[in-house]
Amino acid sequence: MLAVMTFGSLMTIVTVSLDLIADDVGSSRATLTWMITGLMLAMAVATPIAGKLGDIRGHRRLFLLGLAGGLVTTLLSAAAWDAASLILFRVLFGLTGAMMMPSGMALMMRAYGPQRRATAMGWYQFAMTGAPTLGLVVGGPLIAIIGWRALCVGFSGITGLALLLGYRVLRPTPRRERQPVDYPGAAALGAAVLAGLLAITRLSQRFQDPGGLAAVADPLLVALVVVCIVMVVGFIRIERRSPAPMLKLEYFRRRNFTLPMVSAAMVQFAYMGGFVVTPALLGTLYGLGVGTIALIMVPRPGVFSLASPVGGYLASRIGERRPIILGAVLMMASMVAFAAASLVDLDGSITLGLVLVIGGLALSGASAGVSQPSVAAMVAGSVDEADLGIANGMNQQVMFIGIVSGIQTMNVLVGDAAGAGRFAWTFGVGLVVATLGLVAALG
Repeated sequence: MLAVMTFGSLMTIVTVSLDLIADDVGSSRATLTWMITGLMLAMAVATPIAGKLGDIRGHRRLFLLGLAGGLVTTLLSAAAWDAASLILFRVLFGLTGAMMMPSGMALMMRAYGPQRRATAMGWYQFAMTGAPTLGLVVGGPLIAIIGWRALCVGFSGITGLALLLGYRVLRPTPRRERQPVDYPGAAALGAAVLAGLLAITRLSQRFQDPGGLAAVADPLLVALVVVCIVMVVGFIRIERRSPAPMLKLEYFRRRNFTLPMVSAAMVQFAYMGGFVVTPALLGTLYGLGVGTIALIMVPRPGVFSLASPVGGYLASRIGERRPIILGAVLMMASMVAFAAASLVDLDGSITLGLVLVIGGLALSGASAGVSQPSVAAMVAGSVDEADLGIANGMNQQVMFIGIVSGIQTMNVLVGDAAGAGRFAWTFGVGLVVATLGLVAALG
């Protein structure tokens, strides 16, 4: 939990400080957004193979290697001399997070035992979301006082502490030294996901250009889609022929493996899409400043963090299915609240609009907090005990696909100069996707 809190805080603090960092390294905010996008792409591509390596080599070993790598890359980020070096170090930081996350989840699941996996994941999510909430509140002032480079050095010290404690305290998990690693399968899956996510990003960029409907004929977009399809087919063929596949394809035929991941991806589509659109709503329609918007946004990750242990507790009391269904319903309600806030007559009552926005933020946070521990526990409970790492890795990867898709799609739909109707339409799309998440949860 200590390691996860450090990782999550570094992600958030960088996000709220892009302008300052861009000025320091002589770059632009648009360029430095690749600090975030590149990190997420690296994690999305590398998380499954990192989880599988934890299954084979031991989760303790992979977790500690990820921590050590996080320590080094955080220090390198503090010493970055230009935008390119900083983006590179952040991508490497994302790779260390990919090593740490699925193995960290597996370690917590084993510590709690098979019957209390959802409880373990509740506390995991509490750490993962609680620290970013703190980062939103104190990150900006801290950077203003001591600078972003000094803050990176400080976080490297916390990572070093987690590394020392982990080395002394964590118990080894079973490993399979003699089993080969399916690197061809991992490469095919990683290439497919990377090409797919880049295709989504490219599509969103082209739709923002004049004549955006012609984006479907963009040669690069078509090439990325073709590569994605070819790599998916290649992955399936490799896994069918491999004596030691990275992931048993039969797992996808198990509804309690596939459908929770699909539901979570749909919920995350709406969650993260709403996360990038809501500040635009508050700034464009409500005329609020950046500082005020940042404070208004705090309830979303704050409630997410507080609701996560509750979600873990609910799963132990009423089973994992109902919290997943409840999470989808809450996300649908949040999209309705945001859409209503878009259409409020602000000349008549701005208070009602803000109440709807804050209510939508709280509902979004509660949705993710209640459902995600159960999703992780159900997915892990649907595979063999020896495949906990790859199951966690696949769960994280599918969730990243939902996150990136939601950010890009809803950001494009709302546009740069959106009116009330455009915002309402965008949140309506989030509602439709969250409803699909409910359908998957009911399965």
